[in-house]
Amino acid sequence: MLALLCGLVGWGLLWLLKRLTLKALPLRLAVNRLLRQPWSTLSQLAAFSLSFMLLALLLVLRGDLLDRWQQQLPPQSPNYFLINIAPEQIVPVKTFLAEHQTRAAEFYPIVRARLTQINGQSTDGNKDEALNRELNLTWSEQRPDHNPLVAGSWPPKPGEVSIEEGLAQRLGIKIGDTVTFTGDTQEFSAKVSSVRKVDWESLRPNFFFIFPAGALDGQPQSWLTSFRWDNGPAMLTQLNREFPTVSLLDIGAILRQVGQVLSQVSRALEVMVGLVTACGVLLLLAQVQVGMRQRHQELVVWRTLGAGKSLLRATLWAEFALLGLVSGLVAAIGAEVALAMLQTKVFDFPWAPDWRLWVLLPLTGAVLLSLCGGGLGLRLLKGKALFRQFSQ
Repeated sequence: MLALLCGLVGWGLLWLLKRLTLKALPLRLAVNRLLRQPWSTLSQLAAFSLSFMLLALLLVLRGDLLDRWQQQLPPQSPNYFLINIAPEQIVPVKTFLAEHQTRAAEFYPIVRARLTQINGQSTDGNKDEALNRELNLTWSEQRPDHNPLVAGSWPPKPGEVSIEEGLAQRLGIKIGDTVTFTGDTQEFSAKVSSVRKVDWESLRPNFFFIFPAGALDGQPQSWLTSFRWDNGPAMLTQLNREFPTVSLLDIGAILRQVGQVLSQVSRALEVMVGLVTACGVLLLLAQVQVGMRQRHQELVVWRTLGAGKSLLRATLWAEFALLGLVSGLVAAIGAEVALAMLQTKVFDFPWAPDWRLWVLLPLTGAVLLSLCGGGLGLRLLKGKALFRQFSQ
């Protein structure tokens, strides 16, 4: 299906070229010949454009997206989280970290509850992941600096709550809507007063809902914090020994494991780039060779009608250059669409068009096909080979 779509897009581009007023006779002859052979042209456009598109995707994934994902991690971001801190342990934990010349980020209270109603309507049956588990709720008078406001006002007043932008969009929650939670001890509700944009990849504590101070009193609570430590395991061992009920989460180890996976993916992509390049060259030679017999017969007819060798030579070069140019344009369109989906849906990057695709793919296609196809075709024009091969 993708191959057919690529072929049809390429065919449409050729048809648009024909509608233009092409002054150069070799270009007009080349476009007309490609359009006179629809099945042959469609198959070649599909094959070449898919090859170019796959090669471009692999190269961009290998060289840009994976590196960009790794580089977006903050260089001095916390690499350890402390969770399940009891309220009476906050001061001792702060003191312990200060004694070891490290400072914890802000301490956040945690209350676990389920979102059970939106504007009085039950959320049962909704498949969103956030509704199928307990959420971590918190309260704070200060808005986290990595949580810019998208709408509404800060801070939330008593009876109000701030919601994360992505969850609000998925559940259709707007400012002024009422959300109801069920905790361990009671049910409580709040009106949405603001929407925040949360950077979940900041490696800092983030929350779907932030309440005003005092809103969650009476609910069982624990606290969490994060810090950075790069000086060996001795302090961490002592921390576990002095606070056995506090859970230590090693984010650095998780990131190192992710880095190893990305390195393996990168090496696999390098191998695939080599294989795709080799297959593309073989495909190019095979496709060009298949159409040579028919091109040879047409060259004989044109030569008989008085066309000079210079015109035939220019027409051959133009035909293969156009085929490569259009295939490169189709590949650029397909690669741009695929990369846009990967950037926004997989890597969560803002999409930006890659100008290199629109320049390098058409130019590379035109040069490769004109050199390969034009080179093979020119052998048919040498001396008496044109008529001798036809008579055979």
